[in-house]
Amino acid sequence: MTGRQVNSGSVATVAMHGSALWRRLLVGLGLGIVVVAALAVVADVRTVLPTLAGFSWEILPVVLLLTAGNYACRFLKWQLYLRWVEVTDFPWRWSLAVFLSGFAMSITPGKVGEWLKAYLVSRLGGGAMAPLVPVVAAERLTDGIAMLVLGLASAAVGSGWGWEPLGILAVIVLLGLWLLQEERVVRPLLRFAGRAPVIRKRADAVEAVYDAARAIVSWRRLVLVSGLSVFSWSLECIGLFLILVGLGLRPEPELLAIATFVLSTASIAGALSLLPGGLGAAEAGITGLLIFLRPDVSTAVAATATVLIRIGTLWFGVFLGALALLWIQQRVLRSTEQSCAERERVGT
Repeated sequence: MTGRQVNSGSVATVAMHGSALWRRLLVGLGLGIVVVAALAVVADVRTVLPTLAGFSWEILPVVLLLTAGNYACRFLKWQLYLRWVEVTDFPWRWSLAVFLSGFAMSITPGKVGEWLKAYLVSRLGGGAMAPLVPVVAAERLTDGIAMLVLGLASAAVGSGWGWEPLGILAVIVLLGLWLLQEERVVRPLLRFAGRAPVIRKRADAVEAVYDAARAIVSWRRLVLVSGLSVFSWSLECIGLFLILVGLGLRPEPELLAIATFVLSTASIAGALSLLPGGLGAAEAGITGLLIFLRPDVSTAVAATATVLIRIGTLWFGVFLGALALLWIQQRVLRSTEQSCAERERVGT
């Protein structure tokens, strides 16, 4: 997949999908406002506002830098995945814009917008879409693996903190990855499924998806990108730790372990909920776990920390993603549309 061919039909289709995505994005934004309002009411606004006012605001830019570091590492992972599925001449600026747009798409209902990344790469000249679908799935998979590793590691450093559910989930993930690598099992299953009329017409695409998935999650590559993911997500865990310090908690190793466990576990809960951006589930998890693991933390402090870390991670990403979407619509699509028009004039 090295040729970058974009036609006017592709441009129009991408623009149409972009318009629908903005509507979905507004729905997710509205849900986010509702969640923050509900959190403020539960924690009592009269106590949350003074707590927020007492926060050391010079910490917030540091948190944003840590989040940006996370994004930089994940973009490197995205580029590796594209190379592994042989997307080799897709302009890096376009690739960065598509990658960042995924953060805005994460708050679309059902998170279906995230899959538009594969569609955008394909339509903007990155080749067939089938091998690109596993790239998005592998991104989410390795993010989840990183959260499991961080959660289990921080639980081991702490007092256990109910590591069993994370351990069970880790075993399930490992079994699934092992099964994915076993062609002797998967190929016959694909051939059997291919007898169904719905799948029969797409048998080649299904095979392409499996081949790409098996290639990018080979054990060697999986260890590499999962290690990168552990490092990148640990930066956001440090961000929560700094926020808690900025709210008056003592900076100590136990607090860092708690922040890591809380953010990783709540993120897993948010992902499993399939809610847009994990909205509601992640906030409840962060607030509840902070209060449970640190009884000296008031509801107001826990709620304030939750709002701040979500602003510094999820909503910062949504903001960058929205800018990237605008750039794609205003710059990339316009330039490709002009190129298509010129080719059509030359052809006539």
